[in-house]
This record gives sequence, structure tokens and C-alpha cells, in this order.
Amino acid sequence: MKMKLAFFPRSKLLFAGLLLLFLSVLDSIFTDFGIRHNHITEANPLMRLIYENSVFGFYLLKIMFPLLLLYILSKVQMKRSLQLLMGAAILLYSVVFIQHVWWISLVI
Repeated sequence: MKMKLAFFPRSKLLFAGLLLLFLSVLDSIFTDFGIRHNHITEANPLMRLIYENSVFGFYLLKIMFPLLLLYILSKVQMKRSLQLLMGAAILLYSVVFIQHVWWISLVI
């Protein structure tokens, strides 16, 4: 007998993955805009190094990881820990998104 997940059924988890992808794309665009116009710097040292060497690589990684996550979500068995991690990732990216909106509102 399969236990139903109360927090995120598979369809909601996949939707959450798409939301994470959307937030990641927005983060990439806003970060690129901010760096190009000297409003911000990339806070993540690894992503800063990647950005300095290849803006294309920066976008590629920022988009590839959520896509990889979506692929993995479609293949693995849903577990509570996966749901919690997805929720935490969306929460963190939402905070980053709000931070981007805040600094953009200051410079525009």
C-alpha cells in the first residue's frame, strides 16, 4: 500500500520545480543586469568566478541546475525530505527575488 504524501504530491512538486526554474531565470537576469550596471556584485564566490569568465556559463549553470532537478524529480520516488528541500529552495530563491526587486527599486 502506497502512502500518499500530504505536503506535495508529485504534480505539485513538479510545479514547485518549475517555480524554482522561473525564480532561477529571474535571478540570473536581475543579477546580470545589476552587475553590468555596477549596482551589485555576485555574492556567491563560485558564481562570481564563473560570471567573470563566462556570462553564458553563468546563465547556463543557473538554468541547468533547476532543469536537472526537474528531470530528477520526474524519476525518483517522492519522499518527505525531498519535499522539504524543495520548499526550502523556493523560500531561499523567493528571498533572493525580493532582494533583487528591492535593489532595482532603489536604482530605477
